[in-house]
Amino acid sequence: MRNNEKILKQKNSLRSGINISIGLILAGLAVVFGLIFGFGGTFLAVVGVYLGYKLLRLILRVLSLVFSLFITLVSIAILILIISLLIF
Repeated sequence: MRNNEKILKQKNSLRSGINISIGLILAGLAVVFGLIFGFGGTFLAVVGVYLGYKLLRLILRVLSLVFSLFITLVSIAILILIISLLIF
């Protein structure tokens, strides 16, 4: 019986925590959009900045993957060279 009470308390606290966090996110977005539009920003400008930010993140992620691939290939080549020198 006590376990059921604990589970119910955990569910209720989890739901209220989720509701509070969603409310805080919505309030923060309202403040940000209020400030943007208060300073004369347009909807298209906000969308453009958001898409530019996403594009920049995508480009940086692709560059980091290419760099990681390059480092991996160099490491594999060095290991093959070392192994071939040890064999022969």
